[in-house]
Amino acid sequence: MDNDVAALDRRIRHKQFMLLMEHLPVVLPTSLLGAGLVGWGFWNQVDQEILLAWTGALLVLSLGRILVSWYFLRQPDSMSHDRQLKWFLLVGAFLSGSAWGMAGLLFFDPGNAHGFAFLTLILGGLLSGALGSHSYYFPCFVAFAMPDFLPLVWEFSRQQGEMYDLITLVMLLFLLLNLYYSKKYENLIVSSIRLQFANDALLQELRVANRELHQHSYTDPLTGIGNRRQFDLDMEQIWQLARSNGSRVCLILLDVDHFKAYNDRYGHPRGDSVLKDIARVLLEVCEKCGVRGRPTRIGGEEFSLLLEGDLETASGIAETMRQAIGGLYSGEGDQRVTASVGVAMVNPGEGDSYKKLFQSADRALYAAKAGGRDRVVVFDGQDPVNQS
Repeated sequence: MDNDVAALDRRIRHKQFMLLMEHLPVVLPTSLLGAGLVGWGFWNQVDQEILLAWTGALLVLSLGRILVSWYFLRQPDSMSHDRQLKWFLLVGAFLSGSAWGMAGLLFFDPGNAHGFAFLTLILGGLLSGALGSHSYYFPCFVAFAMPDFLPLVWEFSRQQGEMYDLITLVMLLFLLLNLYYSKKYENLIVSSIRLQFANDALLQELRVANRELHQHSYTDPLTGIGNRRQFDLDMEQIWQLARSNGSRVCLILLDVDHFKAYNDRYGHPRGDSVLKDIARVLLEVCEKCGVRGRPTRIGGEEFSLLLEGDLETASGIAETMRQAIGGLYSGEGDQRVTASVGVAMVNPGEGDSYKKLFQSADRALYAAKAGGRDRVVVFDGQDPVNQS
């Protein structure tokens, strides 16, 4: 249980890292825009060489973070890099915050009211802007916010005068308020991620349940092959395909000879075993012959196979099936099992119907039984023709 909780926590932390990483290529260009505004605003008020050096350092740092973030985003989504991601995000946030904090130390001039008001607006705006992106992982917001804002707060606190004390107090409250809401925001994000993971798990369980339900609904529980519902579905699909490409559809109907008498004599457990073996050899024949369709059990001892192709191919497959069934218990005397098979073909593109195909195959199957059983009979459109 503890391992499951720890694994979930790691997944949540990884998601937090990736969300923050995805925002860096959007957030950092805005930071560069702010640096440009600072450079423009203080160009004639501070040492231009220092201003250029500061701007260049911030530019290199921001571009480097963007490039590294792109590198990580292009890697396969895996938690194996989470340790590197964590330190990249934390160190990057701290260095960016420190670079901006240096602006508070380098460009603050108590004699320039418009200048320090502009500086306060820029640094405070960056702090509030980072609230939306860096709060995906609260330590990253802390790593950026503290070095970004505290140097300017420190400069205000050093100034003499009651107004500066009040401004310092307001700035500290502003910083604390942003830290508080950043943590609250992270909590909401973590809750949202947990809910997303829970929903994903429920959806996965629902998909599994639907697959199991489909299997139970469309699979014969005794033999493991498709049932009558699966046969109807296969018929619909192969019919639409045949109409679109102009191919013909063949149906093989197979009925185990004297199966009721066999059950009465040897018991139902033995009869069930026979049906399982027949289903198995029918699957083997389909695989051997490269048949795209799969056999289905559509009645007690009646099996079927739908396939595209010509009548000659279908009758050949039907004969292979008949022989395979006849060879199942060939050395067991009167326990030997045989099957009668009917084969028919129609052309859906010419207006033929499901009903015509099934009736034709059933007519051929009836003829196989009436003709002595253990044989394949093909319906050629006029009269059933014995192929065995």
